[in-house]
Amino acid sequence: MPPEVLEPGSKPEISKHGLFVILAATGLALLGTPLASPAMPEIARVFADNALNEPFARAILSIISVLPGDADVIFLVKFILLSIPALFIILAAPLVGWLSDNVGRKGLLNSSLLIFGISGASGYFADSFFFMFVGRAILGLSIAGIKTATVSMVGDYYEGPERNKVIGWQGSAMKIGGVVFMLLGGFLANFNWQVPFLGYMLAFVLLPSGLIALSESLPFVKASQTREAGEGLADVPFWPSVYVFVSAFLASGLFFITPVQLPFYLRNAFSASPFEMGAAIALGNTVGALISLVYYRFKRRMNFVAIYAFIYLAMAVGYFVVALAPSYTIALMGMVVAGLGFGLYVPNHSSWILSIVSPKRRGFGVGLVTTAMFLGQFSAPILVQPFIDPADPTAVWTTMSMILIILAAVYTGLSRLGGKAAASN
Repeated sequence: MPPEVLEPGSKPEISKHGLFVILAATGLALLGTPLASPAMPEIARVFADNALNEPFARAILSIISVLPGDADVIFLVKFILLSIPALFIILAAPLVGWLSDNVGRKGLLNSSLLIFGISGASGYFADSFFFMFVGRAILGLSIAGIKTATVSMVGDYYEGPERNKVIGWQGSAMKIGGVVFMLLGGFLANFNWQVPFLGYMLAFVLLPSGLIALSESLPFVKASQTREAGEGLADVPFWPSVYVFVSAFLASGLFFITPVQLPFYLRNAFSASPFEMGAAIALGNTVGALISLVYYRFKRRMNFVAIYAFIYLAMAVGYFVVALAPSYTIALMGMVVAGLGFGLYVPNHSSWILSIVSPKRRGFGVGLVTTAMFLGQFSAPILVQPFIDPADPTAVWTTMSMILIILAAVYTGLSRLGGKAAASN
């Protein structure tokens, strides 16, 4: 049954409880994949024999051997835990975006929360790479549903400066989720590599509120808009959307270097414990959560492209500090600086896509930018692999910082010369 539409001139409303559900669901899902990140070195150790003896694992290693770098058990663990959820988000996001536009957001959000809890917790019982692969793939489908539904809901209920403020809150919720998950994952990984997977069951705590606080039919399309011609991609302007998608891909991929590579770097360089690994990533997300709260202030003064230039510059400086760090404490300082960029890129591309797509295609547009964002996440472990030098643990961080400096310069030029028009201020 298609969702109910509003009469022209009617004002959509959402309760504080409903807004809490949207923000909490966002916080759960968007940092769902890194929850097990602090446990990856131990998972690689425990599953080392599986990589040699399990037919499925050998087949995956054979496939990914064509990618840059050495296809070893550590690469396999990173690929399955981090890249596989992202791959299935990439595949599913446009479809769930279409579903949210044509069926409604409430059912999509709540069913996705249920699947998120079950599939995430399944990692606790994994005894093979195949079992883990299936669980992470289904987890990716659920994250696509949650991400698309929650961002689209913000577009449904808010507009203008108020929307930018709520999107900033949503970005902060994502980073707070990252802080909680990284600290929780690092703490639980000290007990056993399996225990962090139980953290996904937090979705079951939120599910009753999702069922109660949100209306059955969401007020996201006015009746007058349903009569407009052109139901296809004309409602998602091509070149402005490509601008958003490329930016989301780059920022997401370069951010995701942190959960992919930082645990291994900290262990090798400073003999960091799993909790210290999680704490370092959590610190960057804490700073990101704080800066997200004032995203609307950035948007008052800067266009979308200029904000991306700032994001890349902050990440470049932070990664360079990590590369030069003589101690764990100095590496944490690098995460603080990089966190200024971490906190702005998600609200920036969310606000950007909502500003350029038609309301009746909002879910589909959000689904496409979700695909771009998680394509960056999927690509991160693959693209970073050639820059890993066992003899020089800092190589990854210096290389990424140089790439980010170049991007910051390019986006600064675009924002001044031609980015303003493309940015759709």
